[in-house]
Amino acid sequence: MNFHDYLHSCEQTARLEGKLLEELARKGEFSLLERRAARSSMQILIENAVGKSRRVLKHYNSPVVPRSGRDAVTFLYECGVVDGTLYRELNAAIGFRNAMIHDYMNFSEEILEEMVKTFRWRFLVDYLLWEPKLNATQIHRIENFFL
Repeated sequence: MNFHDYLHSCEQTARLEGKLLEELARKGEFSLLERRAARSSMQILIENAVGKSRRVLKHYNSPVVPRSGRDAVTFLYECGVVDGTLYRELNAAIGFRNAMIHDYMNFSEEILEEMVKTFRWRFLVDYLLWEPKLNATQIHRIENFFL
């Protein structure tokens, strides 16, 4: 899949999952099915944001594309592609996803529901809708970056 098609796929995913989360955000207390839908949508958005971070680095000829989501986001931050606020939000989202997946016995469904209802997922949709147009300095930093 070429980069343009990849970005289009990210956009479709963002719109679909964002629509579902918006609908859930307006509900009262979530049913079990709604919590599962929220969890799934959050996971999809976060994993797509990580994938997009890695794909941007690859597209702009990074000599190294990190396997870790946190490393990919850090790389984009250090190259000036994402700002400090988005960097912190993406890292928090990655940690949240890891808790959902790997620490499910201690995961708080109430936190998930609160995040959905307060739209604390909206930055993920915005990130997936973002079309990267990097400047020459950012491209140079990516092309010459080593971990």
